[in-house]
Amino acid sequence: MLRRARRSAQPLDITMAAQYRFVFSEGFLITANLRYRRQIAWRRPFYGIKWLLAAIFVALGVFVAVMAIRWLFIPFCAIAGAIFLGWPIDAWLLRRRFRKSPYHNDEISLSLTDEGLYGAGRKSETRLGWPLFTKARRFSDGLLLFSGPQMFHWLPNSAAVDTSAAAEAERLIRAHVVDFRDV
Repeated sequence: MLRRARRSAQPLDITMAAQYRFVFSEGFLITANLRYRRQIAWRRPFYGIKWLLAAIFVALGVFVAVMAIRWLFIPFCAIAGAIFLGWPIDAWLLRRRFRKSPYHNDEISLSLTDEGLYGAGRKSETRLGWPLFTKARRFSDGLLLFSGPQMFHWLPNSAAVDTSAAAEAERLIRAHVVDFRDV
């Protein structure tokens, strides 16, 4: 048992790893959140009917305004505005909160190996084993790894150290994460 403890305390061997390097910026966070939201099943139908719902609420608001019930015009326009401006407001809030984070603009280096994910930045270091990852989603521009509900790691292809890193990462994830799908 002592031998196992020593083995796990040794540094992670990253010679045969898929490596990613990126700056954890506001743009990176917004892109990661967009990919996360795109794979949520209950949101998909809403994207298709969003414009229809907004048009219905604007039409109802105009009808109410014409019928001389002007005070009811405001709630209908507010709902239509929320439909149109929901994501820009949400992105603004994400950026604003992230600017206060200690991870803001940190240079991150991630490595995926047979042991799991190892990440290091100027201010932090983390190691996650494969059993912690519940599912993975493959997008055309990267991989989304989940380590629980609403906890995810975005690995964009553009951040891969070399051209083979993205393929190696996909191979490792397919081998170790049971719920792997293309989106």
